[in-house]
Amino acid sequence: MLENLLARWGRASTTLNAPYEQLVAPVAPRDRREQFLSLFDPSGHGLEIGASFNPLLPKADGYDVKVLDHATAEELVRKYKNAGVDVRKIETVDYVTDGGSLLNAVGQEGCFDFIVASHVVEHTVSFLGFLQDCERLLTPKGVLVLAVPDKRFSFDALRPTSSTGDVLQAHLEQRKLHSPGALFDEVAYNCLRTGALSWGRGDEGPLAFAAPLQAAKDIFEATSRDPAFHDIHAWQFTPSSFRLIVNDLHEIGYLGLREDRAVEGNGEFFITLARGATGSGLSRLQLAQGVIAESREIKVPASDH
Repeated sequence: MLENLLARWGRASTTLNAPYEQLVAPVAPRDRREQFLSLFDPSGHGLEIGASFNPLLPKADGYDVKVLDHATAEELVRKYKNAGVDVRKIETVDYVTDGGSLLNAVGQEGCFDFIVASHVVEHTVSFLGFLQDCERLLTPKGVLVLAVPDKRFSFDALRPTSSTGDVLQAHLEQRKLHSPGALFDEVAYNCLRTGALSWGRGDEGPLAFAAPLQAAKDIFEATSRDPAFHDIHAWQFTPSSFRLIVNDLHEIGYLGLREDRAVEGNGEFFITLARGATGSGLSRLQLAQGVIAESREIKVPASDH
């Protein structure tokens, strides 16, 4: 339904279900993978969430990992066979989730030394539920390793950063679907820079909305009448905003994990969370001020003022 409505309005490109390579600024895959792997010890027993056609820890390379995804391997092959990616990289999926509890999908607590998820958390319906499930799935010394898109350099640039209150509200409501309001925002505020879904630091090309406002209205009204799951970027982060949310959730007792390491990449950032970690080393005020400073880095051409 969502794609049909977008097609009706002639939207040239959509972020929904687009292959990962289309959503991040160009970077040498080996360099990115090496940067990611440098943040933790991958020699233990782990879980990769959303590996899809681009696993960071391929079983074929000898990693002791289980794979959790939204579909079986056969279904993923069918989904991506015409997407211009190498479907031979799709591995056996050990656990299939319907978007609900990761813990229920796995069925056992405290069984992984590490959990890795690349460009997954921004799609979750309950961000806090995802983090809490990961915490329960990890061994006492386990680490959660995340690659997260940086909204400053992608189609999310014109959307406000998510807050701790947003995260808590979704958890309180026990949401199973992205709300019609979130779907409205996905269509109404996603943008392109010089026609691209993502761009590099310092790029000052012209910005444009990716779809007309009427398309967002139609999707809001259609999903209000007929609720269904649609995959979107429900959460928008800069590095500081993500670190502030994790800090807040830990400080108020909703999350046992804390920040261990955080590194900026190319159009994304990497962060590790663990029990017993010391946190960011920054105050809440410093992190909040960082959010403001990072948001100001979104380049706006003089012609767009």
